[in-house]
Amino acid sequence: MKKIIKWGIVGTAKIAETALIPAINKSKNSKLVAIGSRKKITALNFAKKHKIKKIYGSYKKLFEDDDIDVIYNPLPNHLHVKTTIEACNNKKHVLLEKPITLRANDVDLIKKTANKNKTIVKEAFMVRHHPQWQWIKNYIKLNKIGTINAITSLFSYNNMDPKNIRNVKKFGGGGLYDIGCYPIVISRYLLEKEPKKVIGDAKFDKKFKTDILTSAILDFDGIYSNFIVSTNSTLTQQVFIIGSKKSICIENPFNAKPDKNSTIIIYEGKSIYKKENITKIFSKVDQYEKQVTEFSNHLLKNTPISFDLSDSKKNMQVIDSIFKSIKTKKWVNI
Repeated sequence: MKKIIKWGIVGTAKIAETALIPAINKSKNSKLVAIGSRKKITALNFAKKHKIKKIYGSYKKLFEDDDIDVIYNPLPNHLHVKTTIEACNNKKHVLLEKPITLRANDVDLIKKTANKNKTIVKEAFMVRHHPQWQWIKNYIKLNKIGTINAITSLFSYNNMDPKNIRNVKKFGGGGLYDIGCYPIVISRYLLEKEPKKVIGDAKFDKKFKTDILTSAILDFDGIYSNFIVSTNSTLTQQVFIIGSKKSICIENPFNAKPDKNSTIIIYEGKSIYKKENITKIFSKVDQYEKQVTEFSNHLLKNTPISFDLSDSKKNMQVIDSIFKSIKTKKWVNI
């Protein structure tokens, strides 16, 4: 009986280097065995740095390696569908970076191929694996904050490098695709329902033609989730969940560091000052490692895997609708 799942990485993206390789190395049921890049020298240099044994100078050769169980795919957004379908056709399971596709209907293409080949494809939303979000979800279910009235999220960074894929329109760049997906997925996760309609607006860079500042409201049957995301602003991340009894502020909502504690503030409705409310600290944890371990556990032991491609399609339907609203300047029903 197999005791470990062997992983390969397609491409040499920064997220693979900083997050997924350390996560796979920490995971007790996973092992990184191969890297594939369009240029063999790029793969070779990457492999030397991270002590990866197998090196491939093409994606195709990586996918054809029968020793590999799972492909981690962090390629640019516009390549997600094509490369994931190719991996599935070679009987590989895939952990696919967000956003899973650039259009909701394209998720069906991946799902059809995965079903045909009996492979698993999962979108890599690591945040849902962090204990702070799981604790908050349970806290809400226990009616500790009362009725949820609103969720407000901020997520921004400053990257105006014209060569960065986040700023290239044809590669699926822009703030909504890159980071707007997080406030959407976490709102759906906490509320356990889908928004009925959305409205959004955006500012586009004149040179890049990508959205550099996007704001949207998601209407979950009278519960409003609103967010602002930006790619040309100072680094900021924060989420507020506003209830009728209490409110919760998540200080490290999305990119919680594996070597640092995470903090939430529970506002009890008597004071606006942080020190006069409850601070809850979550010990340091690697949410990427938890994501990798869950995926490998599913393949080894047939344990449940959270959030399938149907969930991914629903998230993309929200993104599609926000883009439509930005264009029409109207509310869009989903």
